[in-house]
Amino acid sequence: MTSIVDLKKSQHNRPHQFVKYLSEKHEITVLSINDWWKGKQGNLEFYSKDFDEIFKRIKIKYLAEKKLSPVLQELSSKSKVEEVLKEDFDVHLNYNTLVSGYLVAKKVRTVYDVADDLGAMIRASPQIPWVLRPFGGFLGHFLIKKNIEASKTVTVTTGALMTLYNIPKEKCEIIANGVDTNLFRNYKNAKNELELDSFTIGYVGVLREWVDLEPIFAAIKWLDREIKLVVVGGEGRLEENVNLCKKYGISDRVVFTGMVPYSQVPKYISAVDVCLIPFKINSITKKALPLKLFEYMACGKPVISVELPGVKRLAGNIVAYASHVEEYKERIIELYRNEELRNEMGEAGRRLVEENYNWSRMIERLEKILFEVSYGY
Repeated sequence: MTSIVDLKKSQHNRPHQFVKYLSEKHEITVLSINDWWKGKQGNLEFYSKDFDEIFKRIKIKYLAEKKLSPVLQELSSKSKVEEVLKEDFDVHLNYNTLVSGYLVAKKVRTVYDVADDLGAMIRASPQIPWVLRPFGGFLGHFLIKKNIEASKTVTVTTGALMTLYNIPKEKCEIIANGVDTNLFRNYKNAKNELELDSFTIGYVGVLREWVDLEPIFAAIKWLDREIKLVVVGGEGRLEENVNLCKKYGISDRVVFTGMVPYSQVPKYISAVDVCLIPFKINSITKKALPLKLFEYMACGKPVISVELPGVKRLAGNIVAYASHVEEYKERIIELYRNEELRNEMGEAGRRLVEENYNWSRMIERLEKILFEVSYGY
């Protein structure tokens, strides 16, 4: 598996679930970018400690040990790929890489998993000088097309990505994100355990450039003082958001937990009354299907989200939608006053993910595709 995500230094996402389930029956080597800059933002070993047993089941190799940018790590990956390919592999799963995955695909039958609009992410990346971002986005899109051509099968999270990259239907499989419904469930005593005694709205996840909490801060300023906000996660613009709270004069009503161990995330979700997906609407998020949606619903929580096409297609009216401050205020007040509605939305979300989006079932489909590609079906 080649991966644009450093499994040991990133908050848990789609590739973590791939290795978690596939490593139970298969030998896996992961070749990934060394995400050293994220390692400076928090105690990732503390966050991922519950994944240690899974990390022991797989081999993890980095494109570079030096502190190089992700672009340089990818561009200089040829020698590392050749070193890794001295071993004999049956099949290659490429998670969102551009150069290293392409080099492997020339030698090993490949399934290319495209989970995001990478071209748009490159154009917005703080790791790339702004003057180079437009060219980087163009080059990224070009390399994705080359990877699609080099792969036997392409898996995507949404139909929008299949359309964006014009992937032939006979070559493409949609495998949405999912959730571990055993881990992510409603922990009934979590509110008391975490000492969240007020009515609480919550956001769980990274604080990257596509996350926009400012409309939430602006709404809270005018809501009942009993309504509090908890933000769980630290990767990205934590300090900027802390300062925004001060600007709006609501620091006493917002709790920033920073990173918490992954096994504790379901408890934090369980402890809040309403969950949020406050993303900016742009070319990245329009094609996204956030993992947090599945985790929120698995914990039986009502969700307020911006109107992302992927969320609307999957969840419909199970989720409430808001796009600006006034709408956030209206949706929060509605759910604050209506416990029955909160319960109905939470129960409907739990049923949806239990029946259709459990990771174990999703990975079974991926495993079948990997077998078919490996044997040339």
